[in-house]
Amino acid sequence: MTFAILFNTINGYLNGRYLFYFAPIYQLSWLSDPRFIIGTIIFFTGFITNIYSDGELRQLRRPGEEAYRIPHGGLFRFVSNPNYFGEIIEWIGWAIATWSLPGLAFVFFTIANLMPRAYFNHRWYQKEFSDYPAERKTLIPFIY
Repeated sequence: MTFAILFNTINGYLNGRYLFYFAPIYQLSWLSDPRFIIGTIIFFTGFITNIYSDGELRQLRRPGEEAYRIPHGGLFRFVSNPNYFGEIIEWIGWAIATWSLPGLAFVFFTIANLMPRAYFNHRWYQKEFSDYPAERKTLIPFIY
């Protein structure tokens, strides 16, 4: 938990410091720049994917229940970790919308953090459940 707080504090600081101190001032015209529009669409697509997938995971257990279940529905049909996939997509959108080096660094470190977690989570599902869908990928639909 400490590393998560540290990671997000540093990333938030670097992105905020860049946007409000080092970056050239974004003019109002930036809001109609294709990078901003495309980045914003990608960001919110990832955000919705992340929130929806987290909601699906929370609904797997009923109150007081301790058993684990295989998640289904949404992007869980294709990957074991659509919430991580959505978060990565969010920060790719952020990097495009801000067109910044700190935004790109945030993407890099988010992938470096979530890819190993996704791998071990996927392996756990495969070991825990003999009927786990064999065609389900780890993190990126149809690829990995």
